[in-house]
Amino acid sequence: MNLFEEIDKYKEDLPKINNIAKEVKKQKMNVYQIVACITMIVSFFGGLILGNLFPSCGSTSTLYGATSCVETEFNISLTIFFWFISFLLCLFFYGLGHIISLLTSIDEKLTKKPAKRKKNDQN
Repeated sequence: MNLFEEIDKYKEDLPKINNIAKEVKKQKMNVYQIVACITMIVSFFGGLILGNLFPSCGSTSTLYGATSCVETEFNISLTIFFWFISFLLCLFFYGLGHIISLLTSIDEKLTKKPAKRKKNDQN
């Protein structure tokens, strides 16, 4: 028994790009999924804006007795935190939309009336 012969018996070809593209085009996004994608794009730019609006202190000066910020830097930690939270929120909305679309497709399949059988099929 050769291992490679066994693998050749049971292996399947990988799907072609055209088949994958057709499957993706069949899927339609619902409102929740569209909102999730738009929210992700907006939150990306929102994170960049927040990083600039609330900068972190690069170096401090104690020349006059009080600590004051001399240089400010882009606040990368706030930006990454905002991106992470918004990613989780968008993931939740996208998943909720996917669950709703699956339940809708199941409902459509169940509400279809079965085709009537011919008299020959009943015997």
